[in-house]
Amino acid sequence: MTEVSDVHGPVHTGTGDLYYMEAARGRGPRLTFIEELDWLWRRFVNPPGHGRASDILETCRTLLLDGAPGSGRIATAKVLLRELSSGTERFHELAWEEENGRYRLEPASVGDDDRVWLDLSRADERAWRCFQEELSSLRKMVVDHTALLVIVLPDKGREGLWPEFGRFHSRIGRPPAQEVLRRYLRLAGVPGAVSIPPPEFLRAERPVREIAKFADLVVSAYKNASEASCSAWYESAEGAYAGHGTGLAEAIKELRHGPQRALLLATAMLHNAHVDHIHNAAVGLLDVVGYADERHSLERADLVTSLGEIDAVLDDNGHVRFKELGYDAAVRALFWHHMPGLRDGIQRWVGKMIDDPSLPDNDRYQLAARFADQCLHPRYRQALVESVAEWTKGPMTYRRQMAADRALRRALTAEEHGMFFRKQIYNWARDAHLSESLAQVIIRMCTEVIAVTHPDQAVVRLHHRARRESRSTNARTALLEMVAGDPWLRRLLLVRLTRLPMNGREWPIDVELLIDLADPATFTAPGSRDRPLVAEAEVRAMLTEGWRRVFCECAEAAWQGRLRQWLITALHDDRHRDLLVDILIDGSEQRGEVLGRLYTEARSLSRSTADDRERSATFLNVVLRKICTAQGIQVS
Repeated sequence: MTEVSDVHGPVHTGTGDLYYMEAARGRGPRLTFIEELDWLWRRFVNPPGHGRASDILETCRTLLLDGAPGSGRIATAKVLLRELSSGTERFHELAWEEENGRYRLEPASVGDDDRVWLDLSRADERAWRCFQEELSSLRKMVVDHTALLVIVLPDKGREGLWPEFGRFHSRIGRPPAQEVLRRYLRLAGVPGAVSIPPPEFLRAERPVREIAKFADLVVSAYKNASEASCSAWYESAEGAYAGHGTGLAEAIKELRHGPQRALLLATAMLHNAHVDHIHNAAVGLLDVVGYADERHSLERADLVTSLGEIDAVLDDNGHVRFKELGYDAAVRALFWHHMPGLRDGIQRWVGKMIDDPSLPDNDRYQLAARFADQCLHPRYRQALVESVAEWTKGPMTYRRQMAADRALRRALTAEEHGMFFRKQIYNWARDAHLSESLAQVIIRMCTEVIAVTHPDQAVVRLHHRARRESRSTNARTALLEMVAGDPWLRRLLLVRLTRLPMNGREWPIDVELLIDLADPATFTAPGSRDRPLVAEAEVRAMLTEGWRRVFCECAEAAWQGRLRQWLITALHDDRHRDLLVDILIDGSEQRGEVLGRLYTEARSLSRSTADDRERSATFLNVVLRKICTAQGIQVS
């Protein structure tokens, strides 16, 4: 199967194998992911063993998916889950991460009818052993919630698998490479895709993600080339895939002067930008690296000649591009990876260009994303972290924020690096001294990117940020909006507010969040399988603890409105009346002032609904009887 760029967004051509698609503003993460998943499903080619894997998943609700690296295991996991769903279920990835020397899953990590996968392909022997110790508990959670779970085994496959889990194991092979390529090209509208003979590229055994990347290059060659020849498209794509190798290195050797090389890199970083912006960027690069060109402008070559020296051309609109497909990516990689003395200069230059008000926004975003691509290697990821932090220092500007936004989106959606940058956002979220500009960026990353496949992690990061906000309530607002329409996430936040240890630190905002969260309508609304949250004993216990803290730590003015809303729901909801009143009374811990206010509010409400005397009398009687019982007063 193929994991390739969606037509809605640019391709990530780094080392990761998950490609970028920006979540559209105003769209929920679930809808965004379902669209991505359906796009993937249409391009999927069943690998050998697919049928058996599907049977095990359907029968056992758990599948331990095995396969050689590069066989498309993650894509297969997603498609298997998609095939066994109606499209309304929640899809998300579980995170099995080490923290303080221990591996853990987020509490309440699986909800009703969820479709979840867990990638353990890079897990070492210790992590794999620790996971198997927890697998039975995880499976119970999956079965209890009628969910489905696919676990991608470590690269060593079945090695070390405990015998009791063998019945959940299934192995897939590689799908036919030519069929993968043809499927992608056909759906991309490349003429003759079904009959196109295999290219040289497929002579070697390739990871499925690399076939997808190659297919995308073929599509680009078809769209940009004048020749109507599949062999020409293949040749162009193969050159781009190989990075133009020795040819590029020799070309750069011929460019002996600083201004030539500066123009080459500026063209690569701002590929397809207007020639004026590329010229300004080249001049800026020379300045940043301290290159002094003493020649008068009358003595220098004109721009057309200079562009010809680097194999770039101007189109009719004055935009600059290289003649060969993928040449820009190859130039960027060569300067970054093979000229280490320039890295600091490139990093500072990119920051200056981002600040340039004359640079069009789209060029600025492309620059930030292309710089991020160069940093998507374990050795250079910290450079991107430092750059994002630097761009968001000082006064908040739209240009800097959006550049940081674009760079982090690219990093978070690169599968090999996503975990690292999610952890970095976790660290930033816990930083009490974080700049307001960076805080806004990470809030967007949580709601628009992380929430797509890791909604539980998005909630955790927003909660940490909300605890540390001092100049705004943006994280708090985003957190409450995220959980508002999702019972599973609402339950997860309730767990964090009432069950997790505080480690000696009190967060006043937590009790405010409890008041915000305690909307009775959301806890009594039918959830999955028509079961409201309040029907769960554990949820009732957490709500009771939440009200206890509210009554204990807040002034009456802070909770009176929510208490009245809770009682209004109890008055009109015959089915859940007793549960709602019990939660309030148990949470009061027999405090006389709280019980007195509760009764006063209940009596006021019963009088306001005098038109339905029977309902009002029943409601007030329930409240009074339960208050008396709590105080040890016998009711006749």
